[in-house]
Amino acid sequence: MHPRANVAGLVTTGLLAALVLGACSTNSPSPPASTTTTSSPASTTTTSASSSALACTKSLITTAAENSSSVGSVSAVNGFGCSGSWAYADVTVGSGAASFDAVIVLQAQGSSWSVADRGNACNNHLVPDAIYTQACTTS
Repeated sequence: MHPRANVAGLVTTGLLAALVLGACSTNSPSPPASTTTTSSPASTTTTSASSSALACTKSLITTAAENSSSVGSVSAVNGFGCSGSWAYADVTVGSGAASFDAVIVLQAQGSSWSVADRGNACNNHLVPDAIYTQACTTS
């Protein structure tokens, strides 16, 4: 075999290996800044990486939940969480023996939260990973 053929083959193999390895690289852009809040009846914890997101407070979430008729008459917000412009809330619908627990998904709309179509938001993966499990995989 001619020495130039060996060099050309090695160069080609090296370039091919570099392209394959480059395609397998896990260099990905940083995730977007977000705000995540989790709440239980006793406490609320907020971690904010961006000041541009709508405030994630029990008061704002409760107002949106109580003003929506999509799940029925919400009587309590038992817990909630937010990430960027999306949120979820564990709510009690109705009162007394006829009450039931539900999970709603909310989206920031200007300076307030609005109850969103949970099926659409979850099925189309619009809800961020930080709250997806709580918002979309619980009933």
